[in-house]
Amino acid sequence: MSSWSCPHDLSGICQLVQGAACDPGMRGCVLHGKVRFASEAKNQPRKPVKAAPAAPAPQPKRRLPF
Repeated sequence: MSSWSCPHDLSGICQLVQGAACDPGMRGCVLHGKVRFASEAKNQPRKPVKAAPAAPAPQPKRRLPF
């Protein structure tokens, strides 16, 4: 077996299918129809799932000049 990392995955969000959670083998993925996964559930056709929105960055505390 081998392991790999998708070059289109950026923090769990697919860069090819805009706004979709990265799921190797989903429709629109470069692996779609080209590879066979060990898990039968991964071999079934799958639609992209919208990624959860990223948590907003915490705002820094405002410092007063005096």
